[in-house]
Amino acid sequence: MLGKVPHIEKAIEMVMLLVEKESSSEQITVDFELSDHVYTKATINKGTQNVYLWLGANVMVEYSLEEAKGLLEQNKINANQNIANHEKDLNFVRDSITTLEVSMARVYNWDVMQRASAKGGSK
Repeated sequence: MLGKVPHIEKAIEMVMLLVEKESSSEQITVDFELSDHVYTKATINKGTQNVYLWLGANVMVEYSLEEAKGLLEQNKINANQNIANHEKDLNFVRDSITTLEVSMARVYNWDVMQRASAKGGSK
């Protein structure tokens, strides 16, 4: 999830740029990411009304600029909520591990005391 948020934010910024330049008559030249650390120059035609978004599982869907912006913002909200939920779950697991370790130490100490008293009583 943490890796998705920056990509979503980049996509939102790009859609916002397209919305700003939608009415202008100039072409936009941008650096387009082909893969990790590999970029190329891309020219976006004037008056672009639609964008294509990867949804995953090799699926790409065409959206209008407004729909894409809404979808990306909702995805960002969902990703941030998922991150917050995962952090709460991790904190719960950490607390449970601490409680378990303390309980195991107490049981071990009790066993040591029982063995010591058993040795002392048998002498």
